[in-house]
Amino acid sequence: MGLESVTNKLAGLPGVKQLRDRFVGPVDVLGVDVGNYAVKCAWIKGGAGALQLKAWGHMPLDVKPDATPEQKRAQTINALKAFLIEKGVPIREAATAVSGNSVIVRYVKFPKLTRAELQSTLATEAEPFIPFDINEVQLGFHILADIVEEGQKKMETVLVAAKKEIVNARLDVLQGAGLVPTIIDVDSFAMENMLEPLRNAKETGAVLALNLGHMVTNLSIIEKGLTRVVRDIFISGNSMTKGIMKQLQLDYAQAEEAKKKNGIIIDAAEKEKLLAAGNKEALGVSQALVTVMKDLVGEVHRSVDFYLSQGPERSIARIVLSGGTARIKNLDKHLAAEVKVPVAVLDPFAIFKDPPKDVPEEVRSSFGVALGLGLRRNRDWL
Repeated sequence: MGLESVTNKLAGLPGVKQLRDRFVGPVDVLGVDVGNYAVKCAWIKGGAGALQLKAWGHMPLDVKPDATPEQKRAQTINALKAFLIEKGVPIREAATAVSGNSVIVRYVKFPKLTRAELQSTLATEAEPFIPFDINEVQLGFHILADIVEEGQKKMETVLVAAKKEIVNARLDVLQGAGLVPTIIDVDSFAMENMLEPLRNAKETGAVLALNLGHMVTNLSIIEKGLTRVVRDIFISGNSMTKGIMKQLQLDYAQAEEAKKKNGIIIDAAEKEKLLAAGNKEALGVSQALVTVMKDLVGEVHRSVDFYLSQGPERSIARIVLSGGTARIKNLDKHLAAEVKVPVAVLDPFAIFKDPPKDVPEEVRSSFGVALGLGLRRNRDWL
């Protein structure tokens, strides 16, 4: 029986919570997703089938283009502090995640070792797979399965390396807000964690998840609840905005507004109507978005081809979109037409039996990572 099941059964006994917190530590963690232009937080209680969202927060950051890292850090810390006070969140243990070109995920096969043995020799075993100076990264791993290859016992392992600089920056933000960092995850694995309660066990084929953020798109291919491919693609909402700026000669703020207002034109009749009306903005936005999407589709095809090459039984059943950029008008329909696979925009709050109704529609899809982090539990890695 797991720790959470035990503590739930004993929750009514006097002093149990205090004893548990003293000797084991609190079970709950606050999921904190630090984005480029907003911070998302989620506090979740309960287990499978009985999840409760105790508090959520979406705090936009008013970051100027010329803001220094120190100014952005101060804004992020202040936003977190305000959230904790406003929502009355009592827990201080927090989980956060990193992604981007400072994070490397590799699926490798190590000689069969115990967890303790791999932990003690991790730097040596990992160095051939990491394109960074091994002394400049934080290393982590998760053993997937024991296998036999050419008569040799091995273990299939997910290896993660994150530059200490980006990890320390996250720690500084959490600690500056009075939080205690207990888990540093990867955005794509947080998405896997969030998607698990929604998984259809009878579904054949893998799910491709695209978390379309402002600066980076997290791509993961999840097979029966287990991530098999992880990539960070630097084609994102920012790329689309810059494409619109170039196409229509707009400044950044104008291009952002035009992107949100117009989206992609997929209906021929609608396009003819816009042409007749001389609506150059809508036509230009659509053209710019389609151009950027062509590059993104190319990256998706490369990832899918790599995944399919790993075994004859593999296939992609569907694609789910999350992140703020996922809400661009008709982006899902355009992608589905290009890749010939069903595509849907994800509502991460569907993991709850009674989804909250007070989360604005325009930010719901951006909560995938925060909710995935909020589903983590202290010491769940043991």
